[in-house]
Amino acid sequence: MTAIKICGIKDVANGLVAIDAGADYLGFIFYPPSHRALTAERAAKLIRELRAARPTGWKAVGVFVNEPIGLVAETSKTCGLDVVQLNGNEAAKYIGEVQRPVFKAVRVTEEAGAEIPNAATYGAERILLDANVPGEWGGTGVTLPWADLGRAVADGFLAGGLKPDNVEAAILATRPWGVDVSSGVERDREKDPELIASFIAAVRRADGRAPAALGASTIPGVPR
Repeated sequence: MTAIKICGIKDVANGLVAIDAGADYLGFIFYPPSHRALTAERAAKLIRELRAARPTGWKAVGVFVNEPIGLVAETSKTCGLDVVQLNGNEAAKYIGEVQRPVFKAVRVTEEAGAEIPNAATYGAERILLDANVPGEWGGTGVTLPWADLGRAVADGFLAGGLKPDNVEAAILATRPWGVDVSSGVERDREKDPELIASFIAAVRRADGRAPAALGASTIPGVPR
C-alpha cells in the first residue's frame, strides 16, 4: 500500500483523525515562517499526547529547513522524532550527521523527470518530490507535472498540490512509494478532518486499483 504522510499537524484532534484513517506518518513543522510551525516544547507535548492515545502504527516526522545540525539533534531528542525531513539545501554531508532516518525534500520543475536525484544521492532514507516555488520550501499547494516524473518517486514520496480529488490520479500516474499532503487537507489554512479522511480514502482507492505496482515500507514499526 502507498505510505501516507499528513504534514503540518498542530493539534491532537486532527492527529488522531489522520492516524485512525490510516496515516503512516504525521509531520510536525519546525520552520518558524510557516503558519504550521510549532516550537519544540509544543510539538513534544503534542507528540506525547498522540502516542498516549495511539501508541503504535504511525511515525512522527520533524520538518526542518536549513537549520544548524545541533538544533535538529536537540529538537529530535526533545520531541522523540522517528524521522527527520529536510526541506532546505542540506547536502549529503549534513544528512550523514543526522541521527535519525532522513526524508530529503527535493523541489522539481517541469521536465525534471530523469534528472531527479534519488535518496542514495543524499544518503537519505527517502526522497520527497515537491513543486519548485521560488521563495518557498514546501506546503504551497502547487501541483507537479506527474507525467514527467517517470519512476523518480518509485521509492519516495510524491508531494505538491495533492488533495482528495486528485491524489488517486496522481498515484495511478506515478506509482509513488508514498504521498505527502499539507495544504490539500486544509480549509482557511487549518487542517480539516473531513478532508484528511477523504484524502486517505482516495489513496486507498488507488491502491485497490493498482495493488501490485505499489511499494512496501522498510522503516521499522510501519507495517505495509
